[in-house]
Amino acid sequence: MRSGRCWILVAGCVLLGMAGCRTPKQEGGLGFAATDLEVVERKLALPDVSQAVDDTADPIHAKVEQYHRLSAEEVRVLACSRAAAASLIEAMAAEPPSTFPIIKSHTSADKLRRITATNLANEARLRTAGAALDLYYRLQEAELLTDVLAQSQSEVDRLVESGKVMAERGFTESADYLKLRQQQIELRADRAKLQNGIDRLNLELKAILALDTTSGRLLPADAIHVDAELLDADRAVQIAIAQRPDLQTIRDLANRLDQRSVDAVRQTFAGLVPPLGAVTAASKVFAPGLRLFFPALANGDVEGLRKQLRMNLADREREAAKDVRSTVGEWHLQRDLVAIARQRQALEVENVRELTVKKQKGASVEVEYRRALIAKLTADANVIREAVKWKQIDVRARREMGLLCGGNGSGCK
Repeated sequence: MRSGRCWILVAGCVLLGMAGCRTPKQEGGLGFAATDLEVVERKLALPDVSQAVDDTADPIHAKVEQYHRLSAEEVRVLACSRAAAASLIEAMAAEPPSTFPIIKSHTSADKLRRITATNLANEARLRTAGAALDLYYRLQEAELLTDVLAQSQSEVDRLVESGKVMAERGFTESADYLKLRQQQIELRADRAKLQNGIDRLNLELKAILALDTTSGRLLPADAIHVDAELLDADRAVQIAIAQRPDLQTIRDLANRLDQRSVDAVRQTFAGLVPPLGAVTAASKVFAPGLRLFFPALANGDVEGLRKQLRMNLADREREAAKDVRSTVGEWHLQRDLVAIARQRQALEVENVRELTVKKQKGASVEVEYRRALIAKLTADANVIREAVKWKQIDVRARREMGLLCGGNGSGCK
């Protein structure tokens, strides 16, 4: 009977396969051939946008349920304490030694494993804090620009309305009026894009800080203060060499490696560090695994391995010094660009002031006054962008020095 049932199944499959090979026309598109398509001339249908509603001119803040005040220090603390990658590393390192048979009787090897895990967890915290603060200042920039764009749109709308009144009185529309109409539309598009960007930045920042369930938007509360005191490159390099956990990881392994621990390190490092590259990929939050640092761990010669680790440490210290000096150079350049943007802003402010005086004296300078206000708002936006860019470089510099998750909160003022 079993054999008979098998033959029935085989026969059914064969019949189904034969049926699938037929090619007559059928309902639902089965067996549809290219020869059945209609031959036409090239003519495309345009999108139907008649139902699209322009609501970008509406008060944007009315669409937000609520705002939650958030300081840069709170971002730093939350990112350092809630770094998911660091928690995962520490949880793995907290496993009892009995789960690692090879180091069951070697307390020194287990201690080295835990020290390595601590360093890697600190590296994960450092990178998470850097990414979170970068998002924080990008969000602050977007929120500040939202207000500037709203004011700019208001001024452009007034100028367009004035041009419309002139046209209704019989005056010919000028080229400037057309440009104003174009600018009006572009400002609305920019505001719509900015609102979408703010929503995305909120999602990313909430995810890193484990605030996913928080409704509404996060509102950066701190004003950016551009430092008067310059960063010293030599001092920054010294701090980086002493503080960076990635360098400390190599240093500890090289100093504590012995015959009892070399096999333990080789056996446990693969399971100690999870695939951190996948953690918060959108913000590039990751901590390097031991494989990245120590391809020489496959070597069983303790002294040879220690020598290679120290050579690797020297190479990475040179690389760190180069990166820190480069970032400090960017820090100084961007600080200069902030000062230049501020000078341009001062010129536009002075122009507005002069036109305000003329207007108060009865001069017919309404159009020039409105244009000057728009130019001043453009300068305001430029100052915001340059200041935020400087702060992002400042955060990067302190991350590269290994300071962001220190107890004193360095780099987050």
